[in-house]
Amino acid sequence: SDETKGAGAKPGTFGSQKIEYDIVHVCRKRVCRKRVCDKRAEEPQPVSWGRMRREVLKEVRQFRQILEHHAKQGLPAADLQVIKRGKALEYFSRHYGQVYVDDGKEFTVRDALIGVSQLLDEEMSNASDPPPVNAEPFTRQFLRLFDGLTELTRDQMQKYLRGTGIAPSEFVERGWCFEEKKVYYPTPPLEIAKGWRGRHRQKMTSDFDQALFLIGACFPSSGVSAQETLKNAKFKPHPALGALLDWLARHSGSEEARQAATTAAQIYRVWANHSENKDKLRQMSFFEY
Repeated sequence: SDETKGAGAKPGTFGSQKIEYDIVHVCRKRVCRKRVCDKRAEEPQPVSWGRMRREVLKEVRQFRQILEHHAKQGLPAADLQVIKRGKALEYFSRHYGQVYVDDGKEFTVRDALIGVSQLLDEEMSNASDPPPVNAEPFTRQFLRLFDGLTELTRDQMQKYLRGTGIAPSEFVERGWCFEEKKVYYPTPPLEIAKGWRGRHRQKMTSDFDQALFLIGACFPSSGVSAQETLKNAKFKPHPALGALLDWLARHSGSEEARQAATTAAQIYRVWANHSENKDKLRQMSFFEY
């Protein structure tokens, strides 16, 4: 930002545009898989997003006092957020390409940016009962939007998502909500459950899709069995599934949905407590928070 660009420009500006804050990117070569080409950057080790998130949060909290001191000295809030985000992405870069949210599913840079933004927002807001921390970033953002709600205006949706890197259309494409007359409505769990009739359960990998399906299956008129899906050998429950069902039992927008979520959570706990299923859940322990 100290470069002088454009005719008549002053130091600290690019042309006529003043610099609001600086971002320094540090790039290093990695260790080659066949031979060592640079010992300064080691081969990244596999890690779950949940565990890395805990490390990042701990680090951010540790230098909170330093940031508060600089804030009192006049450092703008935008700069403070950039510093926090930079520290979080520093951790992510150490494991780049080896960060996962579930078995075999890589956590991308975009996922990391969304997840980091959520982490910092929640750290500042001190939310009393946020969505489960081991849920996927898109899921957590959606639940924060519709926490206890059955509708959200387009204007409010766009304002809430500003700066998150997520567009409302992405939730619509996932089938989680729909828009009518400039208002967004969450897709009813019953509709989600019926939509999975005759489809292979191994394709149901999203944590929120799994939760919505089990909740919808617990509606009296669903015609779908939650127990049969849990017993299906091709169904792999997400590590956050149990926590999501419990959270939705408290925060779903309608009483009917909360009751169905409560039933689904009970069915899941009974299934998880069976000895034959404990090994299946133990295999997911790597991805737990």
